[in-house]
Amino acid sequence: MSEELTINAGREQIEGFILNSWRPAEFRNGQPYGADGHPCPLSSQDLRTNAFLRREEWEAMDAAIVRRAEQRLNIYGDLRSMGLISPGSVAEWYTTWKVESEMTAASVTMDFETDPEGDRTEFKVYGQPVPIISKAFSIGRRELATARAAGVPLDMSAAEACGAAVAEMVEQIIVDGDTSIVVNSAPIYGLQTIAGRYQLTAAGDFGTLSNIEPTFVEDFLPTMHGRRFHGPWNIYMASTQYAQLLQRYDSTGDRALGELLALPGINKIVPNDMVDAGEFLGIQMTRDVIDYREALRLETRRWEHPSGSRMFYVVCLMGVPRIKTQYDGYSGIVHGSGC
Repeated sequence: MSEELTINAGREQIEGFILNSWRPAEFRNGQPYGADGHPCPLSSQDLRTNAFLRREEWEAMDAAIVRRAEQRLNIYGDLRSMGLISPGSVAEWYTTWKVESEMTAASVTMDFETDPEGDRTEFKVYGQPVPIISKAFSIGRRELATARAAGVPLDMSAAEACGAAVAEMVEQIIVDGDTSIVVNSAPIYGLQTIAGRYQLTAAGDFGTLSNIEPTFVEDFLPTMHGRRFHGPWNIYMASTQYAQLLQRYDSTGDRALGELLALPGINKIVPNDMVDAGEFLGIQMTRDVIDYREALRLETRRWEHPSGSRMFYVVCLMGVPRIKTQYDGYSGIVHGSGC
């Protein structure tokens, strides 16, 4: 296979990554275009021999996988929608970032002759591994032939299940990290395991409405403001605690959820299946607190059994959350418990 296929099918950063895994293409005015709309300077024969599924079958498969994944990629989806994705490369096994100390206060004078006080910042370098998160399934040629002969859509239940499995693992790593993956003595830290997070104990069980407001108004917000984190805050809660926020106050008839969303800096409060029971996570959604280093966005790749009788597909994503601490060790993450 030509190396140009690997480079020009719309994934410039992964030349030579997995051969024979690209999609069928279409021709426009004699010029071949990949399924992602990018031009591919190849012959029609190159593209035909590289396609096992038809274009519409690829589209159905991708739609099924993404649909199931989006139902579960709660925090990851918010990071993407708020522009907190940092593009990476599949050659990057270990991603690093720097944090710097603050400068001293600026000088205040009445003339230009007085020399201002000089200063310089200091840096700390942090890093962690960039894993591949994947799940495989297969489709037999006979299954495909039967579906086409009967004029029915190809069964995508296995593809959907793989999409859900990858999505759940992506979200789980964002929340809990993964200490089994270690590069340069560094594991992957999650929102519930990063050392610099503020570990908050709620005023009490959220089943009692009077415990909800003090947890946020008297603890969460003032503490984080004191650490110079002012939002916007996305809050992800265990399902039971989120349901408790839907209760109404007897005095006003307002839901507790609405009262919290009216607080300055609170952007969003949603349930998340990965958050432990009785807990919640608050994230300042800014790049100095968190971003997602992504070398390969969620997609499907294929390879063929030597007999040609079965095609194997893998749903994969390559990336890692980068949860950052300030130079003083604080992070814009709140981990609430006891609620």
